[in-house]
Amino acid sequence: MYHHVEADRHSNSLSVFENHLRYIHQHFNVVLPPDVLSEDRPNICMVFDDAGYSFYKYVFPLLRQFDLRVLLAVSPKFILESSGSIDEVTRLGVPAEEMMVGDTHVKAVPFCTWKELLEMSKTSNVKIASHAYSHSNLLESTEVEDEVKRSKELLEGRLDRAVDSFVYPYGQFNARIARSVRRHHRYSFAVGAGDNKTWEGIGGILFRIAADNLKDPVSLLSGKSLRRYKYLRFRLYAKKWYMDRRPSV
Repeated sequence: MYHHVEADRHSNSLSVFENHLRYIHQHFNVVLPPDVLSEDRPNICMVFDDAGYSFYKYVFPLLRQFDLRVLLAVSPKFILESSGSIDEVTRLGVPAEEMMVGDTHVKAVPFCTWKELLEMSKTSNVKIASHAYSHSNLLESTEVEDEVKRSKELLEGRLDRAVDSFVYPYGQFNARIARSVRRHHRYSFAVGAGDNKTWEGIGGILFRIAADNLKDPVSLLSGKSLRRYKYLRFRLYAKKWYMDRRPSV
């Protein structure tokens, strides 16, 4: 689970991230749902949340350089037709915590535009996922079905691509929300350190390892770490049980 590159928070430096992708390219089988999983190499699915402009600026070129594929989670509320006259420095300079506040997405265009998303989605490097319409915490939303369904319809209509994956904003869900998501998407992603054996994940939820703020390109996915995630997988069953029972409005 990644968010930004060269940003102030929830981010990685460009130099570390480039070497991180190089390491992944050399040691992993990179997959997207519903790819057949390799039995010979560790499989990894990279998911980027929010579709900030830094993804288009920094990540997309590296994906093409290393011939890698990722899932990009988009909240359509914040996507504009184009950046207009807003310069690159302004778009990249919005603090991560302010990108979704008020009309910042209109004034500074800190997210990818429809034009940029369309360009990327036409390549084999980027597959689009839904991140709910307005990136709201679905546990606090009275419009869960609309958040889930509206996002999918907008993304598929604007990009002419099937959207079969949903990424829970803030990683938050319960059993009722998960049922709504599964009515419209085959795959769904939350947060939790451990590995997934199949695309079904744990009871239909795929848990992701947080990969922002990497200290170095390798340690998160080293052999030692992979063995640890395998061991910790049992904890995901407990987390799924707990999350299913979270109260919501």
